[in-house]
Amino acid sequence: MNYGIQDLREAVFRLEKALTDVEAEEVDLCVRLIKNIATQIKSEFWAEHVEAEEIVIQPVQHKKDFRFINTIEFLYKPMFFSEAFETNEIEYYSRERTEELVESGAIDAHNNFWQMHETIFGNVYGSVPMELLEKESVGKLIRCGWKKVGVDIIEYHKDYDAGALRKIAAEKYRHYIIVRELQTKSFLVLRYNF
Repeated sequence: MNYGIQDLREAVFRLEKALTDVEAEEVDLCVRLIKNIATQIKSEFWAEHVEAEEIVIQPVQHKKDFRFINTIEFLYKPMFFSEAFETNEIEYYSRERTEELVESGAIDAHNNFWQMHETIFGNVYGSVPMELLEKESVGKLIRCGWKKVGVDIIEYHKDYDAGALRKIAAEKYRHYIIVRELQTKSFLVLRYNF
């Protein structure tokens, strides 16, 4: 197992260097390598030190009120304010977000997506799915400070009303938007993983 730990140290060192040098491909490679090494270390540890009868398998709970659909990569505009509606920060943010979307050629994709999804509530104010954008638009938005983020799409049953979903989302998720998909009338929670 010590050999695995040394590999892990070297991979972390390579990751630190890749982050410092801003080498995206090397960062991705190192992260995958670290995950694989960590999984191998865990497997070896369990095989050597944990008896089969000590392993307790937890029952899987089946949630009937929602289902996880997918994770999609979005671009989002970071917010540098905490209370959106107590000051006029949200107005400046919205104006800047719109200007950046127009200048990058992404405004139509942004508007088309959000017109198909009625926003009910949330605490993320600028985002768009990357798959809807041209490569040049993605590059321009990233240069403007937009960030990539994985967004989990979670569908709730139609018998939930907006108030119930707001309560659930506030308790379960840190960064999210609750939407109603206009075509299907389904409630979705977009959970932003940042």
